[in-house]
Formats: sequence, C-alpha cells, structure tokens
Amino acid sequence: MLPVLAALALCAATLHALRGGLVDRGRFVTLAGLDAPALVTGAMALAAAVYFFDPLYGVALVLSVMIHEFGHVAAYRVCGHADARFRLIPLIGGVAISGRPPASHAEDVFITLMGPGICLAPMVLALTVLDTGLIQSPLVTDFLWTFALVTGAINFFNLLPFWPLDGGRCLSVLSQTFAPGIARKVTIAMSIAAILIALLLQSFALTAFALLGAQYLVADGDETGRERRMGRQHGLLAAAAYLAALASFGIVGWPLITRIF
Repeated sequence: MLPVLAALALCAATLHALRGGLVDRGRFVTLAGLDAPALVTGAMALAAAVYFFDPLYGVALVLSVMIHEFGHVAAYRVCGHADARFRLIPLIGGVAISGRPPASHAEDVFITLMGPGICLAPMVLALTVLDTGLIQSPLVTDFLWTFALVTGAINFFNLLPFWPLDGGRCLSVLSQTFAPGIARKVTIAMSIAAILIALLLQSFALTAFALLGAQYLVADGDETGRERRMGRQHGLLAAAAYLAALASFGIVGWPLITRIF
C-alpha cells in the first residue's frame, strides 16, 4: 500500500501546484478550459482514435492528451491567463490556447512543463495500482497498463527537443537563458529537425504539425525572445525538471516507443 499512498501524494502535490487554475467558478463550477467546443472536438478525437486504433489504445490516448492539455490550461490560469482553454485535434493531439504569451521565461517554462508534468502523477498511480495487484479485473488492468504506456510514450515524444513540441519550447527558453546570442538559431534548427524527422517517419500528421510550427516561427518569430529572462539558477532548476520528466516518461513508455519505431 505504501507505493499507492506515495502515488496519491504525488497527485495531491500536482493539484496543489496548480491550485487556483483547475476550475472556473461562475454559475457552475467547471473544469478550466472545458467548454462546448472543447467537448465537441473531444468527442470527434475520441471517435477517430477508437476507429483508427485499438479501442483500448484509442481511449487511453485521448484521455492522456486531455490530461496533458488541461495541465497547460491550468498552468496558464495560475499565471493569470483567464481566457486559457484547450482543443483536441483528431488524430494529431491537442493545443492549449491563450490570448497572450507568457510574461516571463519562468512562466513560460511552468506552463510548458505542466502539460507533461500533470501526467506524471496519474501514470505513476496506474503503475503502482497494477504492481499491488489490488485490481483483479483483466479489462481494468489492461486499460491501466495501456494508459501508463501511452502516457509515457506521447509525453516522452512531446518533450523531445524539436520545435514546436514542448521540449523544443523548453530548449528555446533555456537557450535564451544560457546562450541568448544563438537562441534564434537553436529554435530554427529544432524546427528544421522536426520537419526532417516527420518526413523520415512518413507521418502526414507529424509533417503537418512541424510545418505549421515552422510557418508560425517565420510569420511571428519566437516570442520567447521577448519575454523577461530567468536567472541562471532558475534556468538550471528548469533544465533539471525538464530532464527528469523526459527520463521518467521515456522509462515507462519505452516498450511502446520501440514497438512503434
């Protein structure tokens, strides 16, 4: 039971870090960023995932992506972005939206990392529940194992240092902290790398996503260069958090990653 309690403590710590950004308090209390359009696109994404993938993997994929995007939205709200919301994009993933960019690199890293970061606790909880053998239902255990694998794999991929993935955004911010003179070149190199890898994998969805990121970079530039910079000490903490998350998701998701590639 101790591992389960530790996993629940991790869940509580995650919710505490995002306190104030989890719900909208109006006439009704609702999850932040979850409105009618989000429900419609979510239903479309779920239907597409179940149709094109195994139903178990499809449901796990959409659930993991929703948790990930909700983490971004909650972090936006903590940083004062009351308009933050998210949309799921069928067969591609999701996107968190706000009307203005983060005010500082510290905010940017917090918002960026809390997408994957919020997924750590439920992934660990699923694995610890499986390890204890408390649940005997084959369907539930299969889903928990699938959810943990999918969550690890997609968040590991998302944290790879390629623009415009979360990992690329983190690297862009960190390059502004430690090597501002070459930060723009680093971001452009990540964008080119993302396009090349998508083409090598012959993935239409990844290619479209990488090209959209490159188009945004050309049209509007990398707004991280206009944000208030972090100090080097905070930069080191951000780099450590990024690497720890990348390693954690990679360890759990590796069986699925090797199966896909």
